[in-house]
Amino acid sequence: MATDRKLVLDRLPVELLYDIYTCALSSSLPLTCKFLYSVFKAAPPTLHAQYLIACYEDAANRSASARALGLVSKVLRYPICTRSVLEAILRSPERPSIPSVNDPRAPPTILPRHLFRNLTPRDAPGQRPWTEYDEPLPFLKFLYTDPRIPRPAPNSYEGYALTRAVYAGFTPLVRFLLEHDASPACKGGLAVTVAIRRKSLPLVRMLVERDGPSSVDASMLAASRKRKRSAADVGENGGSSANASSGKTSGSKVGGTKRRKLGDRVSVTPGMLKTAVMCDARDIAEYLMREKGCVPDMQTVLMMGR
Repeated sequence: MATDRKLVLDRLPVELLYDIYTCALSSSLPLTCKFLYSVFKAAPPTLHAQYLIACYEDAANRSASARALGLVSKVLRYPICTRSVLEAILRSPERPSIPSVNDPRAPPTILPRHLFRNLTPRDAPGQRPWTEYDEPLPFLKFLYTDPRIPRPAPNSYEGYALTRAVYAGFTPLVRFLLEHDASPACKGGLAVTVAIRRKSLPLVRMLVERDGPSSVDASMLAASRKRKRSAADVGENGGSSANASSGKTSGSKVGGTKRRKLGDRVSVTPGMLKTAVMCDARDIAEYLMREKGCVPDMQTVLMMGR
């Protein structure tokens, strides 16, 4: 007597499920049931790499915008694209070609919003402060340093990354983004406004002012140190005391010279000052007026006089 046999996905071998996964190109398949979710969550990075490459090729064949976006920017949009998965993609012989980093026509790598969306403040007592080892900072360092990846665009989505980092008080991430040309001027200086609402004067200073020597100053400092060492060598080899003294004085003078003042990253506005007054961030309001010369409007003056 014949019996009806039903074939269901959770009865199939894992290897066959992997093949279905890479052929279906459906992001909903792992969410069908708990069993499939656990299977695909535990899948090796090479499988996810194969899936993401196939997704990009499918989108690139149907859309010119996907081709213009580039492989790395496209696959980074998927939350499953971790560092190990991205490394597997870059190693895969099946991956499409990626323009050279030195190619001026190469599209920049767009930083997806999901990398920063879950950043929340750690201001409550007992919470561990942010460190350079907290994600997504290690992943960003990989994106910026791997020579196979086109240079990321730090101001993707109108500076979303910097604004979320400021909102969370993630100082190491804020510093990293600023060092890689993130602009706090995006969206009318929203990142600065968020820092003001946090009543964090150090964050406001970090966003507004440029710190550290410029590349020109650094090269000048290195050259002055080299000249100082040369002068010291001359003195040790029997040079006149006057020459040795002259070299020492010259070196200390160069070393003690103030660094060239760099322009601010963003111009402060009366609106920022008004926000500081409304938040009762008096130290920030004083900084904006006295050090940055921000002139309050009449409404802000009335608020300050209350």
